[in-house]
Amino acid sequence: METLLKIGGVLAVLVVPIVLAFLNNRLAHLKHTQESKAEALKQAEQFETKGLDKRSTLYKDRLAKSAFNDDAITYSEVKFFLNYENADLWISEYVKIRGMLTRKRDDTGEVTGFKPKYNWIKGLSAFAGYGVFAFVGLIPFVIMNKYIAIMVSSYEKGIPLWIALMVAIPIMALAIAYLCLKYVERCADCGNFLSNFKKYAYEVPVEKKVSEENIAA
Repeated sequence: METLLKIGGVLAVLVVPIVLAFLNNRLAHLKHTQESKAEALKQAEQFETKGLDKRSTLYKDRLAKSAFNDDAITYSEVKFFLNYENADLWISEYVKIRGMLTRKRDDTGEVTGFKPKYNWIKGLSAFAGYGVFAFVGLIPFVIMNKYIAIMVSSYEKGIPLWIALMVAIPIMALAIAYLCLKYVERCADCGNFLSNFKKYAYEVPVEKKVSEENIAA
């Protein structure tokens, strides 16, 4: 019995601090989440403020950057997405591939849509480049023994420059292959975003928007 009490005491010393730390962490997370939601609601109300369109472009852009925690997004882009339900979701996806898109604008400068900066030729070229440079970069691993033998032979012949090139070229090729692959990935993400937005984004009817504005007022 005494042994069990000792074991229980040791376990209590070990477990209780862990449980308390876990609970404190959960409470802090919940508090942070609630504060974040409250702040998000406050920022959303700022977008519904009457006369916001009359404020300077600098103010509106900074409001958009602050609300969505992105240094590149502008108010006109946010305003476009506010015409759709679940604007937060679309904006969070949009900022990831913003650099791959060109904004369409009307005569007043308002954003009316987006189109990709790339085309299928660029995407295909990047994919082909990935294949070529990846092949070149992996050559040393495919013919490892022969590759090392050539480097040893070059060293014995006193040609250090050739050795440096044999090391540098595959590394550079793999780096370029990686960049090509990332570009292809960004093109795919951009295409998926545009496709999903076209299929699933629901534009709030004008009558409903007017009604919401009247309620907010």
